[in-house]
Amino acid sequence: MDSYSYEALLDRAYSQIPEEARTKARFEMPQVEVLMEGNKTIFRNFTLIARDLRREEAHLQKFLTRELGSYSVVNNDRLVFNKKLYGKKIGDAVKKYATDYVLCPQCGKPDTHYATMEGVKILKCEACGGWKPIKSL
Repeated sequence: MDSYSYEALLDRAYSQIPEEARTKARFEMPQVEVLMEGNKTIFRNFTLIARDLRREEAHLQKFLTRELGSYSVVNNDRLVFNKKLYGKKIGDAVKKYATDYVLCPQCGKPDTHYATMEGVKILKCEACGGWKPIKSL
C-alpha cells in the first residue's frame, strides 16, 4: 500500500525527469549576434529574439532605436543601425527591454501580455496574475 502513496508516486515521477530539464531555466535571455560593416552595425538575430520575447518586431525596434540613439531599419531578419555599436551595448539594451516590457515584476516569468486597465497600458502576467503599468514608446 505504501508504494502507491502520493509521496512515493511523486518521487517516482520526479526521478524520471532528466537532470538537465530539472536544472535548466524555462526562459533564457537570447544572445545577441552583432556584425559591423563600416559605420553600420547589423543585429543578425533580431527577428529570432523578438519572437523569443513574444513581442512585435516594430515595438522592439522602436525601443532599441531610442535606447541606443541610432536610426535603424529592418532588413530581412536583421536590424541595421546607422552607427557603430558594440554587441554588449545592444545586449544590455535587449535585457533592459525584457525587464521593462516582457518579464513579470512579481514572479519573473515571461508569460506576459499587454492590456489596458482604466485607460492605462499595463503588462499583465498570465502565470501569477500580477501586473504593472508600462510607459508607452
